[in-house]
Amino acid sequence: MNENNEENIQNIYINMDDSGRLVKGEPKELVFVYGGVFFLSLKEQEDFSRQYKSLVNLIKPKYCQDFRKDTNIQNKFCLTHNHQNCKYICPELKSNMLEPSDRRRLLNFIKKYDTTVAVVSNHKVKDYIFDSKASKGRFKDYIIKREVKRIVENLISQNRINPNSPVKLILNLDEQSTVSNGYYDLESSIKEELQFGILNYDYGISFPPILSSVSVKVKYKNSYYNYPVQAADLLVGEVRHCYYNYLQNQDFSIYRKKTNFLNTSIYLP
Repeated sequence: MNENNEENIQNIYINMDDSGRLVKGEPKELVFVYGGVFFLSLKEQEDFSRQYKSLVNLIKPKYCQDFRKDTNIQNKFCLTHNHQNCKYICPELKSNMLEPSDRRRLLNFIKKYDTTVAVVSNHKVKDYIFDSKASKGRFKDYIIKREVKRIVENLISQNRINPNSPVKLILNLDEQSTVSNGYYDLESSIKEELQFGILNYDYGISFPPILSSVSVKVKYKNSYYNYPVQAADLLVGEVRHCYYNYLQNQDFSIYRKKTNFLNTSIYLP
């Protein structure tokens, strides 16, 4: 991209985490979900981070066991101290540890923003995907690529971005959920499909490009310090729980009602 056109670049910040495990044959792991929250400006992302952090700080003292045992300080301590110098190990608020009221409080805030998920039914995934760490890594990259493309397509259809103007994609992924491999470049793969399109030689199917110019940057974040990625964990955990219930009761209408706030969703494979 031409640096002189920097002011014309359309930025999309996508923050993602996963829930569940990509595994077959385990009754408690029927569903794997990848997704999160995305923003169209750095300011929007920073505003989200600041407000979400404030909510987290109000909630987390009750989940800090060491803090609760110390009667010499008050709850407001957690709102003002520097966590790097704290003698307590303040827990990251993960989806599976929250009480329903706290989960709802955080989710209600997240729902005000753009959200996305990819839902994978493990029992439908081909067996060879589970053969190695590398093949799982490629499949996770495929999930991310499909999800990013759906986000971009949705934004174009809503006239929120112009496909004929440059786009910069910044993907913030939870470093703990990433299965890396040495021969698959996620950044290049996303750019290639969005800007140049792809041709599937096995099936003779081509997919045209949808953007005239795009750059892609993937960053791996420690979710303990990154609040949009923390929010992604909460979001995908909730969707996974809802979809797991659907697989058990086969009532898709209930699942749809609970997840109708999602901006984009895809179901794989």
